[in-house]
Order: sequence, then structure tokens, then C-alpha cells
Amino acid sequence: MAVSSIADKVLTDIQNSGIIACLRAQSAEIAIEAARAALHGGISVLEVVMSNPGVLEVLKCLVQEYPSKSIGVGTVLDGRDAKDAMKSGAKFLMSPATVKDILDDVTRGQALYIPGVMTPTEILFAFNAGAKLVKVYPVSALGGVQYIAALRKPFPHIPMVASQGITI
Repeated sequence: MAVSSIADKVLTDIQNSGIIACLRAQSAEIAIEAARAALHGGISVLEVVMSNPGVLEVLKCLVQEYPSKSIGVGTVLDGRDAKDAMKSGAKFLMSPATVKDILDDVTRGQALYIPGVMTPTEILFAFNAGAKLVKVYPVSALGGVQYIAALRKPFPHIPMVASQGITI
């Protein structure tokens, strides 16, 4: 797959599945076991949180075992971690805020970056800076579905995902 199409494939996978499963575990072994179960169970987009023990090793293992799945890293807070995650095979990166250095790097096609936003100003800034999708965070503290519905009115052209406080 061409590098420039990775972000588009992940974006399509997210739109088709309607969910990004978020994985937090107490060990690398538990993370891999839980990820395998989720991916075998039909999850096609999986976020492995940066704070997971052995996150990069977990990522490498999962990307090798499931090359067609969109597996990425969440809670990426700086450019160094973003580069390490991409070198380990991350197809997307997520942050709780917009990290401009990451956005600048990944807009060159290395991976899909999903910056965290909270306000209309942050949404528009991230989109205008090149984000193809934004993560509204922490959505449960902001009003949940009603807040997302209110944001969709002025920004119907900006793809959004809700994050935090959503459990299944």
C-alpha cells in the first residue's frame, strides 16, 4: 500500500465501522490477548493507548498479525512518541489535544492523525491545519450526544469522533 493512502484507508475503515476500540491493559501480554479477542470478534479499528506497558512491542506484534486492520496508538502527546509509534507500524495516532508537530508530520501521508478538540475554535483550527478527522474529547463532560449534535450544525463538513465516557 502506498504511504499516501494509509490515512485514507484508516479514515474509510473508521467511517465504515463506526467505532474505534480503545485498549488499556496492565501488561503487554494482557493487551495482546485482549486485542486478539477484539480483532477476531470483528473490531477493525483498534487504538492501543500509549500508557500500556510495552506499547510499541504490542503494536509491532498486532500489526504483523493483522496487517489489514487499522491499528494505531492513542494518547500521543509529542512528536517523539508519534515517530516511534509510526516506526512500529501505527496506521493512526490519536491525542487528547491538537499537537501541531504531529499534525505537520503526518499530513505528509505517514499515518492518519486524529487530534483531540473540545471547542468550535479548536475544531476549525485542527481541520484548517490538515486534520481529516477530529476527536471531540472529553465528550461525556461536555454534554455527550447533545454536544456533538450542536457541533455538527456549523461543521457538517468536518468528520468527528466522540471520545471518553462511551462504554459498551
